[in-house]
Parts: sequence; C-alpha cells; structure tokens
Amino acid sequence: MARIAIIGGGCSGTLVMQALSRASHRAGISEVLLFDEAGGFGPGLPYGQDTNDGEFLLNMASSLLSVDSGQPDGFDRWLECTGNAPPGGQGSYVRRSLMGAYLQNVARQAEDALAARGVKLVRIAQTVTDIECGTSGFHVATAHHAWPVDQVVLAMGHLKKRSPFPGAAHYHANPYHDLNAIKAELPRNARIGILGTKLTAIDMALLLGRLGVERIHMYSHSGQLPLVRGAVPAVPPVRPGPRYAGDTLRGFLRWFRQSGPYEREYPGLMTIRDPLLRIGREIAAAQSVRDWQWQLDATKEDIDRCWAALRPDQKRRFFRKYQGLWMSYRHPMPLDNARKVQALLESGRLTVHSGYRATQPGAGRPGFRVEIADGALELDGILDATGVAGNLARIDSPLLENLIDRGLIRQHEFGGIAVDVQNLQVAGQPGLFAIGALTQGSLFYVSAIERLALHAQCIAGQLGRMPSGPPAGRLPHTLQLERLAV
Repeated sequence: MARIAIIGGGCSGTLVMQALSRASHRAGISEVLLFDEAGGFGPGLPYGQDTNDGEFLLNMASSLLSVDSGQPDGFDRWLECTGNAPPGGQGSYVRRSLMGAYLQNVARQAEDALAARGVKLVRIAQTVTDIECGTSGFHVATAHHAWPVDQVVLAMGHLKKRSPFPGAAHYHANPYHDLNAIKAELPRNARIGILGTKLTAIDMALLLGRLGVERIHMYSHSGQLPLVRGAVPAVPPVRPGPRYAGDTLRGFLRWFRQSGPYEREYPGLMTIRDPLLRIGREIAAAQSVRDWQWQLDATKEDIDRCWAALRPDQKRRFFRKYQGLWMSYRHPMPLDNARKVQALLESGRLTVHSGYRATQPGAGRPGFRVEIADGALELDGILDATGVAGNLARIDSPLLENLIDRGLIRQHEFGGIAVDVQNLQVAGQPGLFAIGALTQGSLFYVSAIERLALHAQCIAGQLGRMPSGPPAGRLPHTLQLERLAV
C-alpha cells in the first residue's frame, strides 16, 4: 500500500486530495501526508484570511465557481447553506475569503471520504525543506522530521518572489503576502507604482485607493486593463457555435473574428487604448450578457491543445507581444470593481501607462525611477502585481533550490518546471508530480479552478500505482495534448 505526500495544502493540494478521495477505492493507498506551512489547509494564498483584504472580490460570479464538475453550482449551494448567499443571487460576486472557507469545507469532506475508505490523512503544519529520491520512493524532510513516501505531488501554489531590491523600503515583490505591511507602512501622501495592469493590479489599485494614497501609477508593457465581465444569465448558455478544430494561434484568432460573437459590442472593442474612455464603454456594455465572453470562455477546452502545438518561437512571440492582450480579454474584472477603477481614473488619482521598460533605485533620493515609453516616473513605493514568477531563480523557495541541486526538477523554457504534459509527472522523475503555477511553461493555462480540478483528477488517477515503465495515466480527454503540426 502506498504512502502519498502532497506538498501544499492550498487550493491545488485540496483539489488533489478531493480527487484522490474519489479515486482511492481503486488505488492502493494507505496514507496521505498533507503539508502546509501556514497550517490553513484549504484556502492557500489567494483565498486566505491573512492574505486578503475584506473588499477583495472573486473575479468570477459565484454561480460559475465550483470544484466539482458534477455539481457546477456547488459553491452557490455552500453559500446558501452557510448563510453567505449574496443579496443579488446568481451572477453576484462575493468576497474572496469566502472561497477560502468553501475550500476548507471541501478539504474536510475529502478527509472524511478518505477515512471511510480506510485511507488515513495526516495534516502536517510544517515547511518542507527538501525531498530526496531513494531506491524505492522519496524522503520528504522538514526542519523537524523526515517521512518516507512512495509518491509526491508538488502543489505549492503562489510562491513568493525574490525582491530585485532587497532591503529597499516600500518595494513589495509579493503584495498579497505583504498585505499587512502595505496597510501599516505605505505612505499615503505619496506616489505609488503598481507593476502590472491585470486582475492583481486591479486589487492593489483599489486597496491603495481605500488607503487614501494620493497618486497611483499602474504600468505594464501593454498598458491594457482587463475588460469588464458582462451580466451572467440565469442559465449559462450552451457552448455557442462550432468548436475550433485547428491547432494554431493565428487560425484561432481568424476563427474567432469570423464567428463574430462581438459584433453587437461597441465600435472600438478591439482598438480603444485610452483607459478612461475604454472603461466607460466597458461598463456600459457589461450591463447585459456579452456573448463573445461566453464564446471565449468556452475555448478553455482548446487552450492546452493549441499551446502544445505552437512552436517554441511562436510561444516566445506570444509572451512578448500578445500575453497582455490575451489576459485583458480572457479574464475580465467584475462590474463593481470597474466602477471603482473608473472613479479613481476620473479623480486623477490613478493613471495607467504602457511601454514599461525598467525600474531603477531613485537617483540621489529614496524611492524608484520607472522608465516607460514616454518618459519616466519618480515613485515612492512599488507593488509588483505580475503574479508568480516563471523564472525559478526569482522564486524564494529553499525547497525548489534543493530540488534543482538534486537534479529532481529543471526549469522549463517558458516558465516553471518541466513536466510531461500528458500526465503532469515531473520530467524524468517517476512518482513525482506537479500542479498549478509550477507547470505554467508546459501547460500555460494553470490558474483557473476548473483547470486545476481537471489536472488534479489526472494526478489522482495515477497515485497509488507504483511506476514500472512508462506512466499509465493520461489526462482526461479535454486535456490530452496531441502533438499537432502548426
């Protein structure tokens, strides 16, 4: 009987445990060790109490969020049962911390299901510092103990980044981790920069606005804010139109344009650059259901296949030129947040810049100098809102450093660690799996809950099977990544 270690008790680790609780009847597993350094077991960084402001909203309506594909309204049902149902009913956006509480409940249910099948779950609130590969399995070590296990899942979530300016006052490379310090120490009568213009940057801009910061400068290469999520229909529509059957990014864009799901939108949907003008148009358009958003959302089943089919040079071009644009359209912000951003823009407290180039320490003065396409910004503080680093050298994790030194993991060309896209096994390491942000280079689309749930199912289907020859597991049909010619 196998002993499994899951490194990380946040969203990804919880979803692996849930999937495992449903697969354990056919897997030879006796014990699951769940490690979480914060001891939260469920929420992880995006949804934890200590890493959230009370005003942070989920970026998807509650009716569209569930960790169970068989019960797509699972989150809404839980909100109703716990007395947290939003006043607006379906289509409402709730506090992010409520998703954390929901995941804690999912973790408890999974633990009960495992116990009912004779599988013991051991929660260990310690930091894993090293993993050694032995002749039959692995040894997972913390500062206090080491556990022999047969298989390991790296579900480490949103790891901290190293600051490019260590020791510099008011530079926060990890704003969610540093939330309490930002609230307590950031000067209000100051010019604060936000590196990034997507959803994390929106959270930070609204936080700074509530804190009373007078001048907020948001900047990125594209300078494109997320669009605004339209109204959510009472019954989500069936996937509209025929599915894209090709395998190239250019072909997908051509298919999307020809399908015309955005024809009823305002002129300039694809071209308006002015942030205030654009957000005003977006707020007006978001009063009703936006068909093109449902069409784009439905392509999530195609993203992995298309990404795997791109040549390396095409992937590099995508990251360099199109990733910001993609994120703007694919991950809209809630209407309530958009109205608050609009108010900050109209008041002159928030300015959005494109053409970001570099950040330097302030010349002869505290603070920082940020170079952008049309000049430079002199700032008193900076929040890095660009998310998890793809470059492993920028991640502050002794465990990853030790795994690199031992040769158990290696950097993927496009970020994170190299994994087999068919089964999420770490390249060249039978019995070692990874899920979440660490797999971003191999799978690209790894942060949405519905994708994590499918990836967790894939991993759970392989746990308990002792490796002998080629791995037996394959991703579910919607995730199989055929190597198609571009």
